[in-house]
Amino acid sequence: MKNEVIIEDVNIGSVANVKHKCSFKELNSIYERLENWIQKNNLKSGGTYHFRFDSQYKDLSSNNILFELAIPVKKLNQDENSVKIVQIPDQEVISGVYKGPYINLPSVYAILEDYAGKNNLAPMEYAKEIYLNDPLKVKPNDLLTEVQLTVFDFQPENIHHVPLVSKIERKTIKKQKMATIYHHGFLEDVYKVRLDLIKWAEKHDIKVEGLYFQQYPEPIGTPHRGMVFKISIPVYDDLKEDDEIKIVEIPEHDVLSTIYKGPYISLPNVHRMIVDYAFENDLELIDFPEEIYLNSIFDVSCDELLTEVRMATIDIDLDKNVKFEGEVEKKTVKRHEVASIRQVGSFEKISQIKEDLFKWVEKNNIKTTGPHFLKFHNHPSSLSPENISFEIGVPLDSTVEGVIKVIDYTRHKILTTNHNGPISTIKDTHDFIKNYSNENEFTHLDLIINTFVDKIPENHEDEVSITVGLPVKKI
Repeated sequence: MKNEVIIEDVNIGSVANVKHKCSFKELNSIYERLENWIQKNNLKSGGTYHFRFDSQYKDLSSNNILFELAIPVKKLNQDENSVKIVQIPDQEVISGVYKGPYINLPSVYAILEDYAGKNNLAPMEYAKEIYLNDPLKVKPNDLLTEVQLTVFDFQPENIHHVPLVSKIERKTIKKQKMATIYHHGFLEDVYKVRLDLIKWAEKHDIKVEGLYFQQYPEPIGTPHRGMVFKISIPVYDDLKEDDEIKIVEIPEHDVLSTIYKGPYISLPNVHRMIVDYAFENDLELIDFPEEIYLNSIFDVSCDELLTEVRMATIDIDLDKNVKFEGEVEKKTVKRHEVASIRQVGSFEKISQIKEDLFKWVEKNNIKTTGPHFLKFHNHPSSLSPENISFEIGVPLDSTVEGVIKVIDYTRHKILTTNHNGPISTIKDTHDFIKNYSNENEFTHLDLIINTFVDKIPENHEDEVSITVGLPVKKI
């Protein structure tokens, strides 16, 4: 008889993870290797180890099962420039190869963004630069750089028919404090997070005149489980933060702004109109759109909803005559792994970080499959030099196996039950929890996680006690 299935929120945090193809009997030796690596890299084991493996297995007697073994870890004095290996999913990009000095790359971004809008594509992330030759070996005018923007398709209405209450204009937003909730989850979470912030405001006698919404790319290293967004309200008092609410000071900045009247589904059209306006007026957009909801869907009809849309901007000496080597194209980048170093700070350290990355690749005998790249996690023009967030990396051979990496997991829901008995019968427990998930309308988010209560047994017929967990979300 199976134990009761329960659902709980878990926040594993960071894990040291290794993927290896082997037999079940070899797991203990891999576990010892993982522990030695943790100690060597100045990390501290932070919990019970667990393992995952291909859910299509038939039995555990094979010598060729692909396992992932992981141990939760906490950082001690780890070097901030440590290398991470991250799996990039299949994605659509628009891409152009530019020939010329790096100083003109902001113009390349603007032209690609304009191309995206005119082809019903919306950028999902900041720019990625792939360096196809070496600035130490060729002249600036001969430098070749592929610039990629990750995009998704959307089919807007005729943008000229989107009703705007006010014309698009540039204005200055004064420095202010914002109470903010940052969330990583799914679109249906937005309303709950908004309600949480409203309740917090009521508790502190704060009048909510508009809710600020902004969506961002996912942080490096996080599994793709939804969207990353923040919801904010202006505050003017010295309020204390709590577990969920952060008080953030927004510096003075310029925005392009307009007010739109109508259903939220047409907001991408408004974003596009602002992008067009910026391109035509030699302005550079330096952040993702911010939507300010001026009334509530619970108070008015969809046609009466009022939303201010803002996009942070600066002046740019835009060269609209930048030439590409060949045509700008849309293409699919297949799932692959990259080794990368993330840095917050000035570009002055780029050469040293690049050198550290390639030394690590060489030390670990890893095969790369392309030139190195620079990817931004905020816009390089939006912040002071010491706050620019970027990543330097190289694509890896997709067959990389046995390399230990640190992975960050975000908070998520998990169905759990217990398996007590021979390890060889664990497939029955896996099938049971999957059936329970399907019958109760949950969607599986990831592979099953098996957490040992005791040591990993040497034989798959040994009696074990394992907590079996299936990451899920409610349909």
